[in-house]
Amino acid sequence: MSQNKTNNLDKLSYVLNEISLTNKFYVATDQVKLQETIAQDQTPVATLVMCCDSRAHTTAFTANPENNFFIVRNIGNQYILNQGSIEFGVINLQTPLLIFLGHTQCGAIKSAMEDYSFQSSALIREIDHLTLSIRVNELQGDTNTRYHQAVQNNINKQVELASKDFHALINQEKLIIVGMLLDLDNTHGNGYGKISLINYMGETDPNILCNIPGINDFFID
Repeated sequence: MSQNKTNNLDKLSYVLNEISLTNKFYVATDQVKLQETIAQDQTPVATLVMCCDSRAHTTAFTANPENNFFIVRNIGNQYILNQGSIEFGVINLQTPLLIFLGHTQCGAIKSAMEDYSFQSSALIREIDHLTLSIRVNELQGDTNTRYHQAVQNNINKQVELASKDFHALINQEKLIIVGMLLDLDNTHGNGYGKISLINYMGETDPNILCNIPGINDFFID
């Protein structure tokens, strides 16, 4: 047996063991009561679109994701890549909130700012959308500044795209769309893993956002 295969089997054994132990604890705690309650129906309060980056998880903002968040994940937390799934959450499950959660150190954003022609055709198609979303030709400053602008531009673009498709629900006051940023590397100096709300229904001015009830909590240190 090759060394690589042995290493992979060791990793598989470790992961399966962790899953088994965690699941046994999960089933043995009060969570099982929750599962009994929600097993036949789901009534989440939000449709959440996240990047599939392994460093970005719901543990950053909730201890109980079950039946609270209908989660859709893809590279770059993009709307267009999973429209059907997002529509299912918003329309079929009637979630009153649609959240786009991006993050710093996003590899997909970095790829969209560089030459990604060597990637597979599938990845190229997905990154192509990001290139448009980050408005690469409008970015200014040094590499780090441009990168962080791109991350925020992308979040704002996803909110914009979804708002166009769900404008009827928005006009009926049945849906609120927001964009949020998970700061993995403490770029903004407020702490590693800090989440900020940067877009509320298209509004991105922090001087306005900080005065909106409920949202202003994100602007209190």
